[in-house]
Amino acid sequence: MTTNDIESRYAWQFHGGRGIDNCVPPQWLPIVAELCKAIEEAIPAADRSAFYWLDIKEKRGTIAVDYVAPTDMTDTIDTLVEAACAKLVIG
Repeated sequence: MTTNDIESRYAWQFHGGRGIDNCVPPQWLPIVAELCKAIEEAIPAADRSAFYWLDIKEKRGTIAVDYVAPTDMTDTIDTLVEAACAKLVIG
């Protein structure tokens, strides 16, 4: 699995911003893919055009994300990001 695989599979989430940064360790990519899948399941199709990742990167040993989303979805998205971070293996 590569960053291109994830960005292609979930292209609607990457229509703006920089996508997945090269500093994200390859062993984290399955977790990033799970996060994108969870986002796809959480955001109704009608609201998907209002969501996109600005950046997904490694910062201080964890995933750091910035995104644009409908205001009523930020708590849900933050919870999904926190769950993804909890799955990370450093190293």
